[in-house]
Amino acid sequence: MKDLFSAFVVIIALLLLLPFLGLNTSIVFRMVEWSTKFILPWLGLFWLVKMVKALEQLNINSKLD
Repeated sequence: MKDLFSAFVVIIALLLLLPFLGLNTSIVFRMVEWSTKFILPWLGLFWLVKMVKALEQLNINSKLD
């Protein structure tokens, strides 16, 4: 929850500060869109593989007992 709040604060700060720097605020939305499109699926796949390996390890240990 703390990380989510921190990310929210950073996004709001960028949206407020970028116009003062003369930059377009759509950059923030493009970064969020890009990360959800390309980064999050790979993170999900990484954690899925870790979960499968952990379940296989539990299954192997239960057969040995």
